[in-house]
Order: sequence, then structure tokens, then C-alpha cells
Amino acid sequence: MASSIGVGILGSGFMGRTWCEATNTARGAHLVAVAGGSRAAALAADYGVHELAAAELIADPAIGLVIVATPPHIHADQAEQVARAGKHVLIEKPLANNLREADRIRDAFRQSATTLGVVSQHRFRGAPVAAKRAIDDGRIGDIRMIRVIGPTAGYDAATDDWKADPKIQTVWADWAAHACDVSRWLTRSDVTLAFAQSASYQPDPPPEQSTFALFRFANGVIMDVWLTYEIPEPGLGSAIQFLIVGSKGMIRLDSYGEVELGVDGGWQTIYRQPAFDPRDPNNPIRIRAYADQLEDLLAAIRDGRPPESNGETGRKTVEMVEAAELAIRTGEAIHLPLRPTTPPIAGYKSVELN
Repeated sequence: MASSIGVGILGSGFMGRTWCEATNTARGAHLVAVAGGSRAAALAADYGVHELAAAELIADPAIGLVIVATPPHIHADQAEQVARAGKHVLIEKPLANNLREADRIRDAFRQSATTLGVVSQHRFRGAPVAAKRAIDDGRIGDIRMIRVIGPTAGYDAATDDWKADPKIQTVWADWAAHACDVSRWLTRSDVTLAFAQSASYQPDPPPEQSTFALFRFANGVIMDVWLTYEIPEPGLGSAIQFLIVGSKGMIRLDSYGEVELGVDGGWQTIYRQPAFDPRDPNNPIRIRAYADQLEDLLAAIRDGRPPESNGETGRKTVEMVEAAELAIRTGEAIHLPLRPTTPPIAGYKSVELN
């Protein structure tokens, strides 16, 4: 395996298993060890690799790339350890819970001169890629408006119980990291204004399972975002859907289904995503996007370039997510860019208002 990079995975939950499978699927990587969490021993046994302590994994000379699949409130500490060890890293989304921690991670990898990647598998999945290709080819003209919905009947987080604790990660941050990243990728623009409100309509945790947010982009695009886990069965389709309105056409993008192009008075399907269960960490169709992102990161390491999803894109996602949460807390529209501060606002946030 002379041309293959050894991979160690921090985290043994749903995404830890996902990245074990993706590493075995990707070309140019091989799994060496896993660490962290009550499921680490079983996960290591399933894949025939070592279970190590986190510090041992980071220090292991057989590992050149560490995938951080732990809860986001510890990403900064673990990423700094990886950077000091001179290893490359791929960090699960969101990069961090706040800008202060995102900047710690970004600065650590600038100093280490190793590669920082941030998970954004939707940039590599067939349906979003087909929609972006149509946009870049000019098929709907200039983007003017975007609507994103995540309408799910019941909270559907995998078996990672920590997701019920908003001090570790809010419901909004977990889902919106994808909506915010993909929207910037599609528009090729950054956000300048954010407003949002959240609510819960039932007593069960986690709190704030429904959010409406509004964003304005620097290029004039406006976007509304609706996330909810509180609608009745049968729900309204998959967990991330876009309506993209351009100057001469529209695109309906189901990130787990069809991509439809609306031009010249009619709709046509231009791509159909093969169906898969997003709750199955081993489904080969689901895993393909993760493996493709890993292969892009490996190519970036080899070529000395930033990966498609990197520290800068990951930081901008954190900024959008945090701006909306500031709007929820203050009831005010929030102007971007935000200014990181210490200590965090509201116990775990990290910006001051402009």
C-alpha cells in the first residue's frame, strides 16, 4: 500500500461507522484504527483494525490522515492535536460550534501546513452535482431566489444521544450546516444578512425543532430556509430540498431524489438519484458521496491544493449558522461578516453584534 494513506477515525457513532465504510470504499486510503466512544471496540472489530486511545491514534506513525467524527464541541481541541502531530484532517460538519473555535482550527492548520478538509458530502452527491452543473451551464440564468426545506415527521437523528443536548450541538446547526454550505456553493456568493426564529411545539427534547431563517447574499440572492421535525406523517419528502429560481428558469432539487428543470413553460427531470436509506451507515449508494469527498481530499493532499470543502468554506458555514442563532436569541437581523470574540455569547456562542 505504498501509495495509500493510513486513516484513523476519532468517533465510533453513526458517522464514525460511515467513515470506516467510506475509507474502505475510497481509492488511495486504508483504515488503520478507530478511537473514542462506547462503540469503538465493536467498530474496530467489525473492520478488523486497532482500537486506540485518541492520543495514541493521533500519534500513530502509520496514520497520515485523521477523520474527526466526534461531537462538534470538541472538534477544536482534537483538531489542534492533529495539527501539532503534523497530520492531515477531515472534520465532520459543522467545523465547530462557533467562529472562535473555527478560527482556532483554521489557524492550527495554517501553522502546520497540513491539509484541512470539512465534510460536505452533498457537494459530491449526484443530485446536487447535477443541479449545480445546470446552474453553471446557464440553464436557469442568474439565480434570484432560493427556498430550502427540511420537513421531517419526527426527530430522526441516528443513535447518537448527544444530539439531544443543545450545548453540544443545536438541532439547527446539525441540519443547517448542509443547507448553508450548499446554498453558497450554488450561488458562489457569501451572506451579508440573516434573520431567524425557532420554536418547539412538543415537550420532548431536543429543543427548537422548528426554525425559519432568511438570508441575503452579497450578489442579491435572497433565501428562506424552513427546518422542522414537527409535522405530521407522512411528512413532505426528504430532509433537504431546494427550489432555485433564476432569471429564465427554475430547478427543483431533492438532494435524495430527482432534479427537475423548469424552463420554456414545462418541467423535465434531468437527474434521478438512486434511492437509498440515509439512516443506513453502510449503504453503498449513500457511502459513494463520502468516498468521493475523501478521494478529493487525498488528491488535494497530493497536489498541494485546498480540497473542495475546506477550512474557509467550513468557517463560512459556521458563520451563517451562528448568525441565524444570534437572530433567534436577540430577535434582530444580524449583519455579516461576524466578529469573533471571547468569551462566547449565551454560554457557547462566540460573536459580538456589528
